[in-house]
Amino acid sequence: MSVIARIRWLLSKERELGMTWEVERQGSRSLLVGTAHFFPYSFRRSLRRCIRRADTVLLEGPLDDDARRKVIEAGASRQGASLFDALDTRTIRRISAALAAPPDPTSASQLYWDLLSGGTGEDPSDPLRRLKPWMAFFHVWTEYRRRDGWIYSLDADAARIASGLGKDVRHLETIEEQIETLDRIPLDRIVSFLQNADWDAYRRDYVRLYLEGDLAGLMAAACDFPSYCPPVIEQRDPVLLERMLPFLERGNVVTFVGITHCRGLIALLRARGYQVTQGFLRTDARRNP
Repeated sequence: MSVIARIRWLLSKERELGMTWEVERQGSRSLLVGTAHFFPYSFRRSLRRCIRRADTVLLEGPLDDDARRKVIEAGASRQGASLFDALDTRTIRRISAALAAPPDPTSASQLYWDLLSGGTGEDPSDPLRRLKPWMAFFHVWTEYRRRDGWIYSLDADAARIASGLGKDVRHLETIEEQIETLDRIPLDRIVSFLQNADWDAYRRDYVRLYLEGDLAGLMAAACDFPSYCPPVIEQRDPVLLERMLPFLERGNVVTFVGITHCRGLIALLRARGYQVTQGFLRTDARRNP
């Protein structure tokens, strides 16, 4: 890469994808990609490279408008305690500051407000209190990161690219299964993270570790995040594996799952006799710029 090309790359929002693993057994090779659902950088060039060579693309779940609306509607049907009822005054002020920036009309969180308030411009603090705790949390966290340029979604980009290339796209879970999982995130984990975590440090560490391809470091840093809990991770990993296996046996598949599933899936794959090697895509990219 020339000096000028290097400078252009550093100034751009495009990065090479390092959270990739080659999965191989008995000559059948596939690719496992650990995704960042939202991120301040794009990986579209890497995604096109790995999807182009695949026969089948496996996504963790559906990402179309219908699925998104089902999630929003489910998150808006709170019956128990509000997240805000469990938070102290200091944390509520912190959340108010995170939501103070003018909303981006193209952001996912703005869609939440439009659906919840009927597009009337209602004060966000009121509909937030009507949400289920997990939806209220993810809205706050999405808005907080959006202010720092977290506008890219690796999963959504992978889905669009796969569709554009005419690939056979399958989903490992239904949206109903994913909503059921979200409903099982413990309220106390959400409260603890919002009240005790250093949000800025967590955000910075997540970006650095993901770009470095440091799975062990990222898992250690993410251990206090609300969705890093048995109902979301450990209990789903075996299910995801069983649904992946028929495709992996045929080979030439690229599978996209949330990065926090990768450690468990890699262990389960190795127990099934698969060789799993990290960095396949990054190494290949250096050979074929």
